[in-house]
Amino acid sequence: MREGRLRKETRRARGRFKLRTVATVVRASGLAPSAATFFVLFFAAAFAVHMTEPGVVSFGDAVWLCFQVVTTIGLGDFTSTTVAGRLAIIVLSAYSVFFLAIMTGAVVSYCSEVMRRDCDEDVCELVDELERLPELSREDLVEFSSRATEVLSRMRR
Repeated sequence: MREGRLRKETRRARGRFKLRTVATVVRASGLAPSAATFFVLFFAAAFAVHMTEPGVVSFGDAVWLCFQVVTTIGLGDFTSTTVAGRLAIIVLSAYSVFFLAIMTGAVVSYCSEVMRRDCDEDVCELVDELERLPELSREDLVEFSSRATEVLSRMRR
């Protein structure tokens, strides 16, 4: 029964958001080239805006403008007025909409798969214990019953 507790603790730690998880999703889904393209495009657009826009005086301001475009915040403290700056912003905006939508789908798919796999593991553990049911002590049976109830409630969600 100690083994079951250890797995639950491991699973809880896995459930926390980690940047490493996003990197895993990007690699596993084959989106690494798209992510690299996104970052290159982002900084290329920032560089183009910095070089062509008279109202954007620093590269940091250009990065901030690109961040506003990608996140659709659009605070308006910096705007694009030249054709080259607007073209860079349009390309960045169009690419980021598709890239972020695909990334969102990949993360949701990954999380769903992890949850399904965890549920399958829980069911397998319960089936293994069912095979040893006559050997379990009263305390083990009570713990088994509560875990089975927990697994079933998670499966119904």
